[in-house]
Order: sequence, then structure tokens, then C-alpha cells
Amino acid sequence: MLDVIRRNAGSWILKIILGAIVVVFVFWGIGSFRSKRLSVVAKVNGEDILVEEFQSAYAKTIERYSKMFGGSIPEDVLKQLNIKQVVLDDLINRLLVRQAASKAGIRVTDEEVRRVILGLPSFRRNGMFDKRVYELALREARLTPIQFEDMIRQQLYSDKLKGVMFSGLIVPEEEVKEYFSFENEEINVQFIKISSDDCKEDVEVSDDELKSFYEANKERYKTKPMISIRYMQFSRDDVLKQVTVSEDAMKSYYDSHLKDYELKERRKARHILIRVPEGADNATVNERLKKAKVILKEAQGGEKDFSELARQYSEDTVSAEAGGDLGFFTRGMMVKPFEDKVFSMKEGEIAGPVRTRFGFHIIKLDKIEPARTKVFDEVKADIEKSLKDAKATDILWDTANKAYDEVIALGGLDAYKKAYQDTRLYETPLFTKDEPPLMLKTAKRDVLDALFALDKGELSSLLEVPDGIIIAEATEKMPPYIPEFNDVKDKVIKGYVARKSFEICSDKAKKLAKEASKKGINEVAKENDILLEETGFFSRSKLTMANGLPKFAAKEAFSLYEDEPVSNEPVRSGNDFYILSFKERREADLSGLDEAKKKEIRRKIFSAKSSSLFKDWMQLERQRARIEVLRKL
Repeated sequence: MLDVIRRNAGSWILKIILGAIVVVFVFWGIGSFRSKRLSVVAKVNGEDILVEEFQSAYAKTIERYSKMFGGSIPEDVLKQLNIKQVVLDDLINRLLVRQAASKAGIRVTDEEVRRVILGLPSFRRNGMFDKRVYELALREARLTPIQFEDMIRQQLYSDKLKGVMFSGLIVPEEEVKEYFSFENEEINVQFIKISSDDCKEDVEVSDDELKSFYEANKERYKTKPMISIRYMQFSRDDVLKQVTVSEDAMKSYYDSHLKDYELKERRKARHILIRVPEGADNATVNERLKKAKVILKEAQGGEKDFSELARQYSEDTVSAEAGGDLGFFTRGMMVKPFEDKVFSMKEGEIAGPVRTRFGFHIIKLDKIEPARTKVFDEVKADIEKSLKDAKATDILWDTANKAYDEVIALGGLDAYKKAYQDTRLYETPLFTKDEPPLMLKTAKRDVLDALFALDKGELSSLLEVPDGIIIAEATEKMPPYIPEFNDVKDKVIKGYVARKSFEICSDKAKKLAKEASKKGINEVAKENDILLEETGFFSRSKLTMANGLPKFAAKEAFSLYEDEPVSNEPVRSGNDFYILSFKERREADLSGLDEAKKKEIRRKIFSAKSSSLFKDWMQLERQRARIEVLRKL
């Protein structure tokens, strides 16, 4: 059935079938249809995870990994990844987050979801949200708007829950100093480098060894599938040049979509947060309140800019760097006590302290943007483009569908060209998926998949390419094959020499490392006439300052110390090996630990702590939850 649909994707018969399906959904609703036919894969505290939900998440995960592996995941890797279990665990974790958020009284409104989507740069054109860009991006990701909105909603639940969980999390001053000292202590290291390239001259090559290497590694030389096509193209640009949209049509669209152009009242505010740990006693609360009042008085005095005070005092590490700036927001986006205060203030007013579950806030209201509806002239250009795109798309697909039906009726592209002599057919040479012709360079992966699924002489369905739509026919196919030894001998020699030189180099490096640990690196360098190099001082935070050492080797150098200065094993980086020897150490200079650096370190430590805390919480939640897996994965 699927093959029939693929082969007849553009025909009027299929349109009728798809139309009937749409009618079923319109009158019966997707929800009720789904509930009748889907089963449950797992239950979490009595709440269902549907098979459809699992299959959708699994398919997207497989697709993501497939792209990483160049089109297909090796079978052994697929088993190691255990993707089905990973996907199910992720769905269970999401559900546990939503359930915990619900228990905590956390809500995510449709307006919040909408605001996040409208604010995403990926969906903007000329600084404005573009519905067409949004729809195309979702189609590219194979997501429906409902699925994407659910993903955003899930992320907001997670962020809000974490906000509650981490509200009492603090990073003491001593911890900041320890982190800074650890990251900024410096060492100076001597080293010798043994490169595989230098060992190539030691490799002896014989035909017998090359043939044995070739036999053992045949799969490495296997070619990739190739195909050539003949195709007819319908250009979107050609259609767009002919499309016009009347002023009346644009105004009519505007009038019927006024809600899309409504802007709610927005307010832009800054804040200084003085945190109050969860469960703090009265003495702590009063001490924190007192501090907040002192800062409020200083802010209202006006001697220092509010932004400067936020950078100096605010314990909201994220907004503090931006001078306490929280950006524009509407009602429903902030915690209620904070929101109520902000929406009662006048522009330029500084007020507080306002108590929320996070602590005490000193607030400055920067700007008020009243609710309004964008006028026609503001959105005219976007409406015109949107209507032109939609009209061009309809014309393009109608034209392509009509031509496709005729191609089928006449018996192929050649017959169609005879009937319509002004038709131009294009041909490509043989190509692989990794190196397609120019017109397919930025096509979606499923277009290439569809083409490579064709048999020789078989016609494709309508395929959308960057510049429009094509109807293609496979003219030649070449399956993958393993070339004869003589055909790839040069490649075999290159691979063999690289492998052998690496092995020789590795053995040599291990031997020299053992000698250096006994005699010292200076003696080994002299005896073997190898250049002894020195890095100069560098720290963990500036590994690139280790002159001559790659980052991985520089990081490994910090495991060395005075009593055991030479590494027992060489450090490998790519095809090179490094033997390291500790020379001297220098303590971190604490004078470099200024307020800006402290804030940066606090943010890093806070992020690491919160990540670890959330992981532990999730593990505990899974232990306490009633999780039933009802279907075998």
C-alpha cells in the first residue's frame, strides 16, 4: 500500500483518498481516533505513555543518530546504544517532571508557550515572527505544531521546577576560592614528542603483507551506492515572478487574522535578588531583608546606576551580568508577587523589597508598552510575502501534479517530452548520497533516500528540492562493491603504512617512557637525539598556553607532581605520542579573583551543583514512582 502511494503521490486518485482521511479527522477528531487504536507502552504513577508517543520519539532518535553515522547506524553500535531503552527512560523522566511540577502547583500557560515560540530567533525574518518559516522548520524536523508546543511546554515545566528546587542552593565564598585556585595553579612541563609520521620510514612493505592487510580490511575499500537520474523540474522562483497579491487580499487577510497581530501589555524591568534559603529561620530572613532594604535605599538615592548595583549585589547570577535586566514580559510569565508589584508601578520607579519563594527583590521598572494591535502598514510586507509564498506553492504543486498525472498516462518522461516539446529534461552523472549534484546539495535527506530507493527505469513521486519540485527517473544504478586489490593498491599501501607506523611509534614511545621514568627525560632525549621541549607555565583554565602540547596532553600533565615527575605511559593525541615530565608548579594568584570572576565561577559551580542535584532527584523519583512497562521493547 505504501509503495502504491509513493508511486502515485501526485495523482488525483490519491488526492481523493487523502481527502477522505482528512474528512474523517475533521468530523471525528484526532483524539478520539487515537484513543480507539493506540495501546500503552508504559504507565508512570497510573499515567499512560502511548505506543505512538514512544514510536515517534524512537524514530526521531534513530534519525538523529543516522545522520551522525552518515546515513545508517552500524548494527553493533545500535545494540550498544540500546536506543529503545534510552527513549523510554527519557519519556518516563519527562512524565515524572510534569507530575512533580503539578504537585508543586507549577503551571505553564498557553501564553507562555506562545511567547517562547514567538521569541525564538530561528522563526524570525526581518526581526519578526514568520509563520511560514515556523511551519517549514517544523516540517523539516518532522514535527507537528502540537508536538513542538508540547516540547516547549515540557521545557518550561522543567525550568520552573528546577527554579523551585534550586532556590536555596548557594555557593560559599570559600568554594569559589578553591575553584579559582584549582583552575589557575600553573605548571611548567618538559616533553618529547614521537610522531607516527617519523616512523613511516621504518615500515617495510611487501606484496604478501599488503594482500593480507587488504583481505583483513576489505570493507574499508567498499564503494558507496551510486545512481544517475533524468528529471523534469518545476521552479519555485519562476512561479514567484508571476505571482501578484492585491491590496484587498492583503487587507482581507489582515482583518481576518487580527488576533495574530495583538500585542499584550509588556513591561521591562530589572531586579536585584537577595536570596533566602528554603526553610530559613526568622533570624536569617530578617538579616536578608535588612540587606535588601539597605540596597533599596542606595538604589532610590540615585548615586549609582541600578544596573551597576545589580552587578554588585544581585544573587541572581544570570541576570546580574546584564545589570539585572529581565527583558520584556507579560502577565503570567513571572511569579505572582513579583508580577503584581511590577504591573502596579510607574516607568522609572524603584520599589521593594518584594518577597517571593526565591528571596527579596528590589525592582526597577524601565519601560511600559501598552497593549495594542499592529496596524496594517506594519505587517503589510510580511502578509504580502506570506500570501505570495502560499499562492506560489499552490500553483507549483498544482502544475507539478497535473504534469505528473500526464507523465504516468503517457508512459514516462521521454513520452511526455515528445508530447510537449518545450519540456526540458536534465540528466546527472552517477553520484552518491554524500556527493549529490548541485540541485540536490541542500535537499532534505528523505529526497535522496527516495531517489536511491528507485530501481533502474522507475519513476519517482513528486520530490521537493530547494528550488521547487522534480519528477525523476533512475537511469542507472551501481550497487556498492569491493574493488579488486590492484584497483585500490595505492589506498591499501597508504592504510598499511599508517597502521604499521602507528604500531612502531606506539612501541617506541612506551619504551622511551619507561626509560625516562628511570633515567629522567633529559638523559633519554640526549641518548636518542630527540628534541626536548618545554611548555612554559600554563593553567587548567588556559590549556592552550602549553606551548607544543595539545589540550588533552596538557590536561594529563596535571596528574604529575614533584615526587613522580615522569609519566609512566606516553600520552596519545591522534597519531602522536608525548612523554611528559613535571618541572615546576606555581600557586594561583588570588589577586585575579575580582567580583566579575567570582560571579562567573559561582554560575559554573551553581550549574554543576544543580545538574547533580537534579540527577539525584530524578533517580530518587524513579525509585519512588510506580513504573510499569507493559510492552516488550
